[in-house]
Amino acid sequence: MVMRTLSDPARGLGWGTFLCGFVPGLLQYRLGQLPRAILAFASCTALFFVGWLLVRERLFYWALLTPDSPPPPASGSTPLRTMAQFGFVVTLPEIMNLPANAIGAILAWDGSPTGERLWRLPRSMEHLGGFLSGASGMLAAFWSAAGHWEMRRRRDGGNDSPAPIADPALCAGLSWLVPGLGHVRAGQKDKGMLLGAAVLIVFAMGLLFSHGHAVDRATASVWWIAQNLCGGGSLFAALVTGPLRMEAAPMHLDLGIVLCTVAGLMNLVVMVDAFTVAERSVFPVRASEVTS
Repeated sequence: MVMRTLSDPARGLGWGTFLCGFVPGLLQYRLGQLPRAILAFASCTALFFVGWLLVRERLFYWALLTPDSPPPPASGSTPLRTMAQFGFVVTLPEIMNLPANAIGAILAWDGSPTGERLWRLPRSMEHLGGFLSGASGMLAAFWSAAGHWEMRRRRDGGNDSPAPIADPALCAGLSWLVPGLGHVRAGQKDKGMLLGAAVLIVFAMGLLFSHGHAVDRATASVWWIAQNLCGGGSLFAALVTGPLRMEAAPMHLDLGIVLCTVAGLMNLVVMVDAFTVAERSVFPVRASEVTS
C-alpha cells in the first residue's frame, strides 16, 4: 500500500486545475510534459475541425442554450446571441474542448436571418460531422482526466509512487469507445465483457425499437448528449443508422430514444468504474475507509 504524504489527502486540486482541463494539453504542459501537451492540443483540435467542416453553423442548432431567440426590440440583441457571436456556445460535449469550440463558433457565426436558417438546414454527412466534433470534446475530457490523474499521483504518492496497472484515463477512454474494454485493459476481463454486453444490448434494443432512428443529433440533440457517452454505439449510428431516411415516425421511437440514452448513462458508470479500477492499483481503499 502506498502511504500518502500530505496531511489532508482528500484535498482537491483546486479550481485552477479544473479550469485548465478545458484547454487540451494545458495540464500536461503544467506537468512538464511538452510532447504530450502538443499531442493533446493537436489531436483534439484536428478532430474538432474535421467534424466542423461538415457541420459549421449547425453547432448553434445543437446548443443547449440556442442564440436564436427573438432579441428585445430596444436592444436588438440578447445575451445568448452576444455570447455566441464571441465564441461561447454551450454545445456538449464540444465545450470540453473549449478553444476549438470557441474558434469554430466565431468562424460559423452569422446572426442574420439567412444565417439562422442555415443553423436549421440539414447537412450532408452531418451525423458523422456531429459525432467527430463531439468526439473532440470527449477526447479533451480524457486528456484532462489524464492530467488530473498524474497531478493527483504526484501529490499523494510522490515521485516514488508505482505505476498503475493501466492508465486510468486510457481505461475510461477505451470504455467510451468500446464498453467494457477499459476493464479488460485493467485486468478485469470477465467484468468488462459483462458490463460491455449489458450496455451494448440496451443500445441495440433502442436502435431496434426505433428502426435505427433513435440516435439523431439533429432531431433529439439533448438526448444525443447522453447517447454519445456510448461512443462506439453513437459512431455506429452516425455511420449506419443515422443517415437512414425516416418516412414516418416508428411506433416505438420514443422508447428507442430512451433506451439508447439509458445505455449511454450506463456506459458513463462503466467509464468511471474502469478509471477507478486502474486508480486503485496505486491508491487502494484502506480498511478504515471501508468500515467508516
